[in-house]
Amino acid sequence: MEKKLGIFVTLFIILNINAIGQKLSDFKALLEECGMNVNIPKGFVESEIIDNKDMSYDYAIKYPDKDFELRYSIRPIRYKKYTNDTLKNEMESQRAFRNSQYNIILETVILNITGGVDYKVQAFNNEAVRKEFNADWGATSFVDLKSDFGKGFKYCMIVTIHKDDFADAYYFYLSNSKDKFSENMDPLFHTLRFD
Repeated sequence: MEKKLGIFVTLFIILNINAIGQKLSDFKALLEECGMNVNIPKGFVESEIIDNKDMSYDYAIKYPDKDFELRYSIRPIRYKKYTNDTLKNEMESQRAFRNSQYNIILETVILNITGGVDYKVQAFNNEAVRKEFNADWGATSFVDLKSDFGKGFKYCMIVTIHKDDFADAYYFYLSNSKDKFSENMDPLFHTLRFD
Protein backbone atom coordinates (compact mmCIF):
# COMPACT_ATOMS: atom_id res chain seq x y z
CA MET A 1 0.00 0.00 0.00
CA GLU A 2 2.81 2.43 0.85
CA LYS A 3 4.44 1.79 -2.55
CA LYS A 4 1.16 2.56 -4.39
CA LEU A 5 0.68 5.73 -2.35
CA GLY A 6 4.23 6.80 -3.20
CA ILE A 7 3.58 6.23 -6.91
CA PHE A 8 0.38 8.29 -6.83
CA VAL A 9 2.06 11.14 -4.93
CA THR A 10 4.90 11.14 -7.48
CA LEU A 11 2.40 11.13 -10.36
CA PHE A 12 0.43 14.01 -8.82
CA ILE A 13 3.62 16.09 -8.59
CA ILE A 14 4.67 15.20 -12.15
CA LEU A 15 1.25 16.01 -13.62
CA ASN A 16 0.79 19.30 -11.83
CA ILE A 17 4.12 21.04 -12.30
CA ASN A 18 3.24 24.68 -12.91
CA ALA A 19 3.51 25.91 -16.45
CA ILE A 20 6.15 28.59 -17.06
CA GLY A 21 3.98 30.87 -19.14
CA GLN A 22 2.10 31.41 -22.33
CA LYS A 23 4.86 33.01 -24.34
CA LEU A 24 6.19 31.05 -27.29
CA SER A 25 9.74 32.09 -26.36
CA ASP A 26 9.28 30.60 -22.83
CA PHE A 27 7.83 27.42 -24.29
CA LYS A 28 10.74 27.08 -26.73
CA ALA A 29 13.22 27.60 -23.87
CA LEU A 30 11.56 24.76 -21.92
CA LEU A 31 11.69 22.54 -24.99
CA GLU A 32 15.36 23.32 -25.55
CA GLU A 33 16.13 22.23 -21.98
CA CYS A 34 14.39 18.93 -22.75
CA GLY A 35 16.01 18.34 -26.13
CA MET A 36 12.87 19.16 -28.11
CA ASN A 37 11.64 21.64 -30.68
CA VAL A 38 8.32 22.92 -31.94
CA ASN A 39 7.26 24.04 -35.41
CA ILE A 40 3.82 25.65 -35.38
CA PRO A 41 2.29 26.21 -38.83
CA LYS A 42 1.14 29.67 -39.85
CA GLY A 43 -2.46 30.59 -39.25
CA PHE A 44 -2.75 29.44 -35.63
CA VAL A 45 -3.14 31.79 -32.69
CA GLU A 46 -2.22 31.43 -29.03
CA SER A 47 -4.97 30.29 -26.73
CA GLU A 48 -5.15 31.30 -23.08
CA ILE A 49 -3.82 28.80 -20.55
CA ILE A 50 -6.59 27.83 -18.14
CA ASP A 51 -5.40 27.08 -14.63
CA ASN A 52 -6.84 23.79 -13.41
CA LYS A 53 -6.10 21.07 -10.86
CA ASP A 54 -6.38 18.15 -13.28
CA MET A 55 -3.52 18.68 -15.75
CA SER A 56 -1.35 21.76 -16.12
CA TYR A 57 0.02 22.58 -19.54
CA ASP A 58 2.67 24.87 -20.96
CA TYR A 59 1.39 26.29 -24.22
CA ALA A 60 -1.81 26.28 -26.28
CA ILE A 61 -2.81 27.23 -29.81
CA LYS A 62 -6.06 27.19 -31.75
CA TYR A 63 -7.55 27.86 -35.13
CA PRO A 64 -8.78 31.46 -35.22
CA ASP A 65 -12.08 30.41 -36.81
CA LYS A 66 -12.71 26.83 -35.60
CA ASP A 67 -13.68 25.19 -32.33
CA PHE A 68 -10.41 23.25 -32.09
CA GLU A 69 -7.49 23.76 -29.70
CA LEU A 70 -4.12 22.09 -29.08
CA ARG A 71 -2.49 22.14 -25.65
CA TYR A 72 1.11 21.07 -25.07
CA SER A 73 2.31 19.70 -21.76
CA ILE A 74 5.99 18.91 -21.24
CA ARG A 75 7.22 16.87 -18.28
CA PRO A 76 11.04 16.93 -18.16
CA ILE A 77 12.86 13.84 -16.95
CA ARG A 78 16.22 15.62 -16.89
CA TYR A 79 17.42 19.12 -17.72
CA LYS A 80 20.59 20.05 -19.56
CA LYS A 81 21.39 22.44 -16.71
CA TYR A 82 20.01 22.53 -13.17
CA THR A 83 19.42 25.71 -11.19
CA ASN A 84 20.32 23.97 -7.92
CA ASP A 85 21.28 20.61 -6.41
CA THR A 86 17.89 20.11 -4.77
CA LEU A 87 16.14 20.16 -8.15
CA LYS A 88 18.80 17.91 -9.65
CA ASN A 89 18.46 15.36 -6.82
CA GLU A 90 14.66 15.39 -7.07
CA MET A 91 14.72 14.87 -10.84
CA GLU A 92 17.37 12.16 -10.63
CA SER A 93 15.46 10.27 -7.92
CA GLN A 94 12.45 9.96 -10.29
CA ARG A 95 14.42 9.15 -13.46
CA ALA A 96 14.23 5.32 -13.35
CA PHE A 97 10.49 5.45 -12.63
CA ARG A 98 9.85 7.98 -15.39
CA ASN A 99 11.89 5.98 -17.94
CA SER A 100 9.95 2.79 -17.27
CA GLN A 101 6.42 3.80 -16.24
CA TYR A 102 5.42 6.32 -18.95
CA ASN A 103 2.38 4.19 -19.83
CA ILE A 104 1.13 4.31 -16.22
CA ILE A 105 1.66 8.07 -16.16
CA LEU A 106 -0.42 8.38 -19.35
CA GLU A 107 -3.20 6.29 -17.80
CA THR A 108 -3.16 8.63 -14.79
CA VAL A 109 -3.42 11.66 -17.08
CA ILE A 110 -6.43 10.07 -18.75
CA LEU A 111 -8.12 9.39 -15.41
CA ASN A 112 -7.51 13.01 -14.35
CA ILE A 113 -8.98 14.65 -17.44
CA THR A 114 -11.93 12.27 -17.82
CA GLY A 115 -13.14 12.42 -14.25
CA GLY A 116 -11.93 8.89 -13.47
CA VAL A 117 -12.93 7.00 -16.63
CA ASP A 118 -10.43 4.47 -17.99
CA TYR A 119 -9.89 4.51 -21.77
CA LYS A 120 -8.03 2.24 -24.16
CA VAL A 121 -4.51 3.41 -25.05
CA GLN A 122 -3.05 2.54 -28.45
CA ALA A 123 0.77 2.46 -28.52
CA PHE A 124 2.52 3.57 -31.70
CA ASN A 125 4.80 1.31 -33.68
CA ASN A 126 8.34 1.74 -32.23
CA GLU A 127 9.96 2.33 -35.62
CA ALA A 128 7.34 4.91 -36.61
CA VAL A 129 7.59 6.83 -33.32
CA ARG A 130 11.39 7.00 -33.72
CA LYS A 131 11.14 8.19 -37.30
CA GLU A 132 8.32 10.69 -36.82
CA PHE A 133 9.12 12.09 -33.35
CA ASN A 134 12.66 10.83 -32.58
CA ALA A 135 11.07 9.30 -29.46
CA ASP A 136 11.45 5.94 -27.73
CA TRP A 137 7.73 5.37 -27.15
CA GLY A 138 4.43 6.96 -28.04
CA ALA A 139 0.71 6.32 -27.71
CA THR A 140 -2.69 7.86 -28.29
CA SER A 141 -6.18 7.74 -26.82
CA PHE A 142 -9.48 9.43 -27.68
CA VAL A 143 -11.50 10.44 -24.61
CA ASP A 144 -14.59 12.31 -23.45
CA LEU A 145 -13.61 15.21 -21.20
CA LYS A 146 -15.17 15.54 -17.74
CA SER A 147 -12.86 17.75 -15.72
CA ASP A 148 -11.76 21.33 -15.19
CA PHE A 149 -8.96 20.69 -17.72
CA GLY A 150 -11.54 20.08 -20.45
CA LYS A 151 -13.99 22.80 -19.45
CA GLY A 152 -15.58 24.18 -22.61
CA PHE A 153 -14.70 21.10 -24.68
CA LYS A 154 -16.29 17.69 -25.07
CA TYR A 155 -13.66 15.51 -26.79
CA CYS A 156 -9.90 15.08 -26.58
CA MET A 157 -7.34 13.13 -28.56
CA ILE A 158 -4.20 12.66 -26.46
CA VAL A 159 -0.90 11.96 -28.16
CA THR A 160 2.04 11.16 -25.88
CA ILE A 161 5.69 10.82 -26.80
CA HIS A 162 8.47 9.71 -24.46
CA LYS A 163 12.26 9.81 -24.80
CA ASP A 164 14.37 8.16 -22.14
CA ASP A 165 16.25 10.66 -19.95
CA PHE A 166 14.69 13.64 -21.75
CA ALA A 167 10.94 14.16 -21.26
CA ASP A 168 7.37 13.05 -21.69
CA ALA A 169 5.37 15.31 -23.98
CA TYR A 170 1.59 15.42 -24.30
CA TYR A 171 -0.46 16.88 -27.11
CA PHE A 172 -4.11 17.46 -26.17
CA TYR A 173 -6.35 18.08 -29.19
CA LEU A 174 -9.69 19.45 -27.96
CA SER A 175 -12.99 19.95 -29.77
CA ASN A 176 -16.74 19.89 -29.23
CA SER A 177 -17.35 17.80 -32.33
CA LYS A 178 -15.94 14.58 -33.79
CA ASP A 179 -16.74 15.94 -37.25
CA LYS A 180 -13.50 16.77 -39.12
CA PHE A 181 -11.46 15.99 -35.98
CA SER A 182 -8.70 14.21 -37.92
CA GLU A 183 -8.68 16.91 -40.59
CA ASN A 184 -8.22 19.64 -37.97
CA MET A 185 -5.57 17.64 -36.13
CA ASP A 186 -3.50 16.71 -39.19
CA PRO A 187 -1.46 19.92 -39.71
CA LEU A 188 -0.57 19.93 -36.00
CA PHE A 189 0.36 16.26 -35.54
CA HIS A 190 4.14 16.56 -36.02
CA THR A 191 4.64 20.05 -34.58
CA LEU A 192 6.54 18.79 -31.54
CA ARG A 193 9.48 16.36 -31.60
CA PHE A 194 12.75 15.45 -29.95
CA ASP A 195 15.98 16.74 -31.52
